Amino acid sequence: MNAADLFSPHESRPGIPPTRVPWGSVAVFLAIAYALGWAVSLPLWLGDGLASPLFQVFAVALMATPTIGALIVTFATVPKGARARYLGLLPFRPIGRKILLFLLWPAVFLAIAFGAMLLADALGWAEIDRSLATLTAQLDTIGMTDVELFLVTQFLALPLGVVMSSVAAFGEELGWRGYLTTALAPLGFWPSALLIGVVWGLWHAPIILLGYNFGRTDALGLVWMCVFTIIVGVLLQWSRYFTRSVWPAAIGHGALNATFAYPLFWATPDMDPLLGSAVGLPGWILMAVLILILLAARAFRPGPDWQPKRDPREA
Repeated sequence: MNAADLFSPHESRPGIPPTRVPWGSVAVFLAIAYALGWAVSLPLWLGDGLASPLFQVFAVALMATPTIGALIVTFATVPKGARARYLGLLPFRPIGRKILLFLLWPAVFLAIAFGAMLLADALGWAEIDRSLATLTAQLDTIGMTDVELFLVTQFLALPLGVVMSSVAAFGEELGWRGYLTTALAPLGFWPSALLIGVVWGLWHAPIILLGYNFGRTDALGLVWMCVFTIIVGVLLQWSRYFTRSVWPAAIGHGALNATFAYPLFWATPDMDPLLGSAVGLPGWILMAVLILILLAARAFRPGPDWQPKRDPREA
């Protein structure tokens, strides 16, 4: 797949599909996203880090920084009339594949999340807290004693959680699978997916180096994050090509963020995130299997072209 596969022939506009990578604009976009990301995260570094009561607020603000960079660069360099399509916001048609992924992504990532937990347990990499002793102790500290009610409530709230997470994830996806996927499309699908996965992973440095996701505050945590973002980035970028739209990628990213936390209810205190969680090795394996399934099913193809309605008077 290449740049031409991102756009229907009926949606061609000046500047899309791009014929070459605008490296200067890409550099400006990354500079803005990285600089704003560190600026937003600075209070965490000067304060309580991941323990800050405002961590979620800063995390959501961090997720918005790629969108800011994408909008600045797009409005400065892409011709008017092509900007929404360059970012993958348009067209909505054909709608079928988009709706399909809207519905499937939460189920797929929930299955990967729990599948990773079961795989880690089967391979002896981590134990499942089947008695929920750790969760029970945590709930006791806040005066909640009905663990089953808590779990039922959490799963009933999952659809709302996916929607809320998708709104926040859109702040990242308009940058990575919106602007940057289009800008790097002349490289071809796989080289651009690898490059985007690396820069996406490194962009997380302000919180990864505080111990987020892997509990490490060194370069190795960043390496593991880049492996994760490369693999999941292939899936999200596939959705951009498959539907010619950034919206399914935003839903997929939001579904991932919402569902990957659920198996942690059954995690033991000594669980190694690299070996026992979906962001680590078990999740990498399952997502790689999913990529292989998509390849075998020949799903790495763009959506069908929609045919614009012709004015009968033109016949």
